[in-house]
Amino acid sequence: MLAELTVRNLAVIEETRLAFGPGLNVITGETGAGKSLLVDALAFVLGGAADRGMMRHGADSMGVEAVFDMSEPHVQQALVELGVEVDEEDEVAVLYREVHKEGRTVSRLNGRAVPVSMLRAVGGVMVDIHGQGSHLSLLDPRFQMRVLDDFCVLGEQRSAVERAVAEARRLQSELDDAEEAIRDAEQRRDLLAFQVDEIETAAPLDGEEEALLRERHVLEHAESVRDACAAAWDALSEGDRNAADLAAEALDHLRRAPGAAEALGAQVEALESAVAQLGDVAREVRRLAESVESDPARLAEIEERVELLRRLKRKYGGSESAVLAFADDARAQLERIETAGERREELKRALDQASGRAGALAYQLSEARQQAAAALGEAVAAELREVGLERASFDIAVERDEAEDGLPAPDGRRYAFSPGGIDRVTFAARTNPGEESRPLAKVASGGETSRMMLALNSALQTASGAPSVVFDEIDAGIGSRAGEVVGRKLWAVGRRAQVLCVTHLPQIAAWADTHFRVGKAVQDGRTYSGAEPLSDRGRAEEIAGMLGAGATVARAAQEMLARAAKEKGVPSPGGEGNAL
Repeated sequence: MLAELTVRNLAVIEETRLAFGPGLNVITGETGAGKSLLVDALAFVLGGAADRGMMRHGADSMGVEAVFDMSEPHVQQALVELGVEVDEEDEVAVLYREVHKEGRTVSRLNGRAVPVSMLRAVGGVMVDIHGQGSHLSLLDPRFQMRVLDDFCVLGEQRSAVERAVAEARRLQSELDDAEEAIRDAEQRRDLLAFQVDEIETAAPLDGEEEALLRERHVLEHAESVRDACAAAWDALSEGDRNAADLAAEALDHLRRAPGAAEALGAQVEALESAVAQLGDVAREVRRLAESVESDPARLAEIEERVELLRRLKRKYGGSESAVLAFADDARAQLERIETAGERREELKRALDQASGRAGALAYQLSEARQQAAAALGEAVAAELREVGLERASFDIAVERDEAEDGLPAPDGRRYAFSPGGIDRVTFAARTNPGEESRPLAKVASGGETSRMMLALNSALQTASGAPSVVFDEIDAGIGSRAGEVVGRKLWAVGRRAQVLCVTHLPQIAAWADTHFRVGKAVQDGRTYSGAEPLSDRGRAEEIAGMLGAGATVARAAQEMLARAAKEKGVPSPGGEGNAL
């Protein structure tokens, strides 16, 4: 709930601070003192319009701070979903907003700078303001649908519809992605097939270019290689003084030397090995000399093959292995394209089933809403008569729009849908006889909207959903008898949520759990306004002042407070007591 509100430099308010309590908080005061300014200040800190015209004359800036009690777990969860960090020890949220004379604004949440949209989101969770066009959840079609569902206890059905719609949308999204992927793949199919065929036809081998380059080098120098091999053969074994004969002659000398086996055994063994190796080398050189030939055709073939391999590597990778890996990936993509059609058909079948289930559940929910709309309309109309809107009528329209891409319903049609189902729920009213019933946003004044919200709360026996509900101008155009009814209903709503109410009627003020009086004074030619909590005696005096003057009025005020206290089941206020 709203724990504290501090306002600085707002119109006639230089600075004031209010500490609110649970239940019904009432704000009263003379006309022009600035009661509704406090509601404006709350709307401002919750992300409302930053009107520099509201700034106190001569001030450089205007600021408002709101402190909220965050102890309720469902409120903490709602704010966590918004990305708000909740202090587990303090369990408070501090919202601050400031506008400067030159137009610059500052928004803070728990001391951290945030965009004003964050304050607006937090405000939507914490406070519902009714009056002067602020917030007005009653005018929001989504809120209207939820109100109707709450009235006919359709929470479980609605949750089932939301889950079914979410599943249908998930499958639709997956199908859309699959079809887009197939379209993209179809455009690539020919390219992939060409690439695979090009690589498979070339059939590159890992390390092939390196081997071809070695062979090309030999072919390019075939004559030089052949001449070198011939000369080497002649030097090794054919010439008059060839290496093989000389080595053999040296070996023969060593063997004939006396004691050769003992003194020259290692050298003899080494020379024997050398003679054998010279023979092997000579034979290999001779073979090469005979085998190496100029082959222009093979050289051209190698050149063509090397160019092909290099072209493939430029297109598909820096090596033969990379080219082969590219081909493997392309083949896998082609295979997925072939199976994507099957997956698409599976998704279509699953989507048809999910849409059919969502459509059936949404249609059942719609039928239940149709039945409940008349009952809720009658209940609200009865409550409206009690709060001074005797001539008002209240209607609830539950309508469906056909759409080709909508959910299939059991009646054979397709309807546009949202997470809440296939309905458009519209609250409409006629405030004066002879007029047409029109949506609330087009017919309701601030006071009428506030009373309609109060009537809804009373009919539903629940609060709006926000921890704090603000009613401004709720007493516009109603008399004392209706005022007492409105006060009782406001107090009843305050049992379930914190209520803040600005009022001119003593009959409403008498029901307050906490009562503030806003007053103003002129000092040194400047007007100052501020708010103070009232004690029991202060409440009696304030209500008497609202009634008129004189001893009779004072007694009437005491009786009014006593009657309200009795119905509330609390001690009757009397004498000087603690501030409420």
